[in-house]
Amino acid sequence: MTDRFRLSLLFVALAGSALASGQTAAPAPPANGPQTPQTPTFSVSVDLVEVDAVVTDRDGGFVRGLAQDDFQIFEDGKPQSIAAFSTVDIPVERQQRPLNLPEPIEPDVRSNERPFDGRIYVMVVDDLHTDMSRTPRVRAAARQFIEQHLGANDLMAIVHTAGATDASQEFTSNKRLLLAAVDRTIGLKTESATIGRTQQALQDSSLGRRNPGDPVADPNDAERQSKARQALTTLRDVADWFATVRGRRKAILFVSEGIDYDITDFGNVGASLIMDYTRETLAAAARGNVSIYGIDPRGLTNPGADAIELGSLPSTADVGIGLGDRSLQNELQLSQSSLRELSDNTGGFAVVNANAFATAYDRIVRDNSSYYAMAYRPPTGKAGSFHKIEVKVNRPGLVVRVFRNTAPERPRVRDDDPDLHASG
Repeated sequence: MTDRFRLSLLFVALAGSALASGQTAAPAPPANGPQTPQTPTFSVSVDLVEVDAVVTDRDGGFVRGLAQDDFQIFEDGKPQSIAAFSTVDIPVERQQRPLNLPEPIEPDVRSNERPFDGRIYVMVVDDLHTDMSRTPRVRAAARQFIEQHLGANDLMAIVHTAGATDASQEFTSNKRLLLAAVDRTIGLKTESATIGRTQQALQDSSLGRRNPGDPVADPNDAERQSKARQALTTLRDVADWFATVRGRRKAILFVSEGIDYDITDFGNVGASLIMDYTRETLAAAARGNVSIYGIDPRGLTNPGADAIELGSLPSTADVGIGLGDRSLQNELQLSQSSLRELSDNTGGFAVVNANAFATAYDRIVRDNSSYYAMAYRPPTGKAGSFHKIEVKVNRPGLVVRVFRNTAPERPRVRDDDPDLHASG
């Protein structure tokens, strides 16, 4: 079964739900009744560029009460007319636990009478870049978000970059099912390139097949390249599927030790290929208005176990240039940089070098709970190119964080396109 077909099965439950389009505006609450939090419902138009922004004060608190006239959108420095606008303020609902039970009662009846009003997450667990010895840490980091930060009104799906199809979980709010999918994680990371190269150099030297100082190739380069491509393809496919969900924030939680392929080795064809896959993933995220949050489960890291294994090998003084502790440190920095690259360029942020995940998880929830959703019709131009988006607020002292910083150019918009509307 191909990854794309597996993802199509995973997302079928979402594709048929009310999340996918939002053809009509949600009814306004009664004048004297409770104010129900609204999510934007833009009419479907492939010619709209959706932009989400969080506005905070100097203390980092979300600023409510802003109107469409308070905002300006710029594409490549040119002002754009806002065609749709909505304020999103989603509460975090907690499951109720009876006093005589250790856990909340799991509902056995599902209903579509109540419109979905929560957050949407896909957690991509990167088995391919998880060291087997650190599998428990990856599971613990993923479980912490589900157990402590997933609201009763939220939906989440679990996707693994490797493993059997039954390791994944389609969209659900059932924490038991999500935790079971996380617990099926098994680390399959390829051994450190530094250790592999060192072992190869020692073996070649003992057999007289190399001279001291000769460069040493990574013996696992093909496997490392394949796993990097597979992980990035999974992220790209999830982002592409997420593009069918209109009018709300979409977040990918990428639990991974980072892509451990040296893309700075410009003489290696594989480095160029991985960069192309990275660009394709970022392009898919831009098209789908998807933010990626890279989560490194290693916490405060140093080469650690890899350094111990390297030190246990015979003397490496003459095995080659660029090997040793410094090489291990460079691997660590490259893997973390890959998480920052994917996150920073999609409006998310990377959680690296942090042992306490609670603060970062709270911020992820806030990012996807309270924000301003806007949309504009892009100007004409060359199809397929990407352009910088900026959002400004016409009030002093406020900070704007935009979740989408690039937009694909679209063909000319037809004059008979339907009018746009938004609720909120």
